[in-house]
Amino acid sequence: MKHLLLILTIFTSCTTHTKNQVDISNQQSKQEKIYTKIISDSTNKLTGKIENLEVEYTVWGCACPHWIQTKDLDLSDTTIKFIDLHFYIEPADSELDLPIYFDPFRHRLKIEGQFYEREDYPQGTVEMEEPLPKAKVFRYTKIKVIDKPNFKPDTKVQTLTLNYNAIACTCAQWSESKNTDTPDKRIYYWLEPANADLIQADTLFNGENLPVQIRVTGQIVSENGFPKRSMSKVGQDEAGKVFRYSKIDVLRNGEKKNGY
Repeated sequence: MKHLLLILTIFTSCTTHTKNQVDISNQQSKQEKIYTKIISDSTNKLTGKIENLEVEYTVWGCACPHWIQTKDLDLSDTTIKFIDLHFYIEPADSELDLPIYFDPFRHRLKIEGQFYEREDYPQGTVEMEEPLPKAKVFRYTKIKVIDKPNFKPDTKVQTLTLNYNAIACTCAQWSESKNTDTPDKRIYYWLEPANADLIQADTLFNGENLPVQIRVTGQIVSENGFPKRSMSKVGQDEAGKVFRYSKIDVLRNGEKKNGY
């Protein structure tokens, strides 16, 4: 009798375990089905009208179109809902993807391309748990990130003396010289020149000429971002403080001091 009860217990346990596995498998299958279904219309055609737009990204707390033309930001027509002025954008190829350094609070875009004829989703859009509304879609073939003219950092202007660390990674490399002997206290900065006439700080290190030391005056413009420059090999996990400088002095460049 004991043997019979043991067999029944094992059978019940195995049956329950198998049922749980099936339930989990079914749930996973349903989730995979939800998140792999393409909802964009591949038959939607472009209008054929080439347009040049200046657009900004609106940070919504919803799954919805986020882009709006800057000329529509202050539209006074109260018969049009603000959300209805927004649309989706879609790169013509992967090389035109939004750069990793794009910051919706600091930047806007200039894009060239065409709208699709019908409201839809960007090509390849996958169904999500929260339903997406259809909207106009702009397919761009050219993209340029520009600064918002009205952006003002809410941080104080400061002057920092920084050393280049030559860390073996694609991460931020600059830290304050006062922490040279205390690595655990270092804060690493990405540096961004305020204009094209300034020395690009990251070009000063040639692979051999340590120490490189500079003095920069400017402001932190992002607590968790990237400088506005080509960053094709950088990952999102390497975001950090971005210090935009309006003045730079080279203090040491190898063993040289006060310049080159």
